[in-house]
Amino acid sequence: MAAIDTIEVLDNLQFEHLDTADIFTIHADGMAGESVVTFPCLFPESVLAARVIINNNYAASPMIVAARVKLTAVSGRTTTTVPKIQNVQPLEWTSIAAGSYAETAEIDLTNLSEPLLHVDVAVIAAGTHTGTEIIVQVRKEATVEEWTGWCRPAVLVGSVVFKADVLSTAAAGQKVIAVNNPTAGNLNHVCKQLFILDATIANSEVVFQTACGADA
Repeated sequence: MAAIDTIEVLDNLQFEHLDTADIFTIHADGMAGESVVTFPCLFPESVLAARVIINNNYAASPMIVAARVKLTAVSGRTTTTVPKIQNVQPLEWTSIAAGSYAETAEIDLTNLSEPLLHVDVAVIAAGTHTGTEIIVQVRKEATVEEWTGWCRPAVLVGSVVFKADVLSTAAAGQKVIAVNNPTAGNLNHVCKQLFILDATIANSEVVFQTACGADA
């Protein structure tokens, strides 16, 4: 059981969050009650390049979102060489206004095995979000002439998002976050992902909530 006016998360925080940080959640249980989606996308080794477009002009009345794209893959695999895990970030956490978009540069997949994209999108405003589209395109040609649509899921459609404030500094490495009246702030739905928007957007993070304390 979490202490009064706190929530707890599963993994240690990656970054310090001051009382200027915001927490975004949805007043519901389960995956339908998450204000952030983490979307994986795996490619065959025949794909030479990929790119991701986060389309926040997908629906009539979207809210502002933040998005990030990471790539993990195996490189240097031969019959005599131990493979290495490659981990790069084609798109750092980026704020995307309603009716706008963000895109990665071309992501070179040549000489990589098991390339896996990790696309994260979070709503970072209180209100009803009408959806954001993740557009993933691939290229098999040696020149940049044509892109083929790989997938384009719509996420966070109809999400009613609430904002809570971090009450006092939460240090990197800890699991407890002080929040004023977490139950009244709709943080009493555990076992789901929340999004912490830091004043430095690159230090924002997705957390998995495990407990909610009572209101003071």
